[in-house]
Amino acid sequence: MSRYSGPVFDAHVHTEFARTDSLQAFKALQARFDIRASVTDSHNPGCDAGQLQALGVARCAVIAQPEWSPASLAQGLARGIYGAIKINLGFMHVHADDPRLMPLYALAREFDVPVLFHSGDTGWHRSKLKYAHPLSLDEVIVDHPDVNFVLVHSGNPWFTDAAVLAAKNHNVWLELSSIIEGSLSDVSQATLGRLMVEPIRWMLDYTGKPERFLFGSGWPSVDYPGYVAACASAIDEQYHRQVFFDNAARLFKWTEEEEPTCDERS
Repeated sequence: MSRYSGPVFDAHVHTEFARTDSLQAFKALQARFDIRASVTDSHNPGCDAGQLQALGVARCAVIAQPEWSPASLAQGLARGIYGAIKINLGFMHVHADDPRLMPLYALAREFDVPVLFHSGDTGWHRSKLKYAHPLSLDEVIVDHPDVNFVLVHSGNPWFTDAAVLAAKNHNVWLELSSIIEGSLSDVSQATLGRLMVEPIRWMLDYTGKPERFLFGSGWPSVDYPGYVAACASAIDEQYHRQVFFDNAARLFKWTEEEEPTCDERS
């Protein structure tokens, strides 16, 4: 099985740092897997903006309701508090082209930050999945060619539709987090292949764009060692560094910062 041992930019982590995913555990994970940087979409991260920056963690401005504050968001983007905008489609029951969301794309262009769409299954019975289907995003993507869009979870399980968007549009990235959550030791190799490894390989083959794929985990909801190994086995070794690090570093304009100084919170 192909393995990866280089630097990691994890494009999807959660940083509430609750009892089961403390800051100490996150630091240990960073050290073990050489996680140089990451992106959190937590509403309430367990560290403030300066501490997150010291940890190499970029924060998303999470849009969970169609009503939001343009002034507050613009201020956060201007101050560098937010490095991306995350729109939780499916959890909120509006399409990406809802008029109330359209000013978000103008702000993303103004501040040159990517827009992350939740795409695919939410794992929540109250969600409405038609709003999170990859094909529902195409018009917004086409109409905003100067904005970079990330399909979080690569539209799982609609991988083929997500791949079509990435193949057709120059401004789409596919992010690989939380395709299978929980312990992978409970998942057979055949199931892991069908549900995760083979779809990732297919998307890479179909798009022919390894430069448009981002490794993301969804930590702490995934078995991190197994997840890294599964992604590595799905990706040709010549593209490992691109997918696990370089693509996200370029998209999120990451530069190396000083060592973490954030105090433990749990």
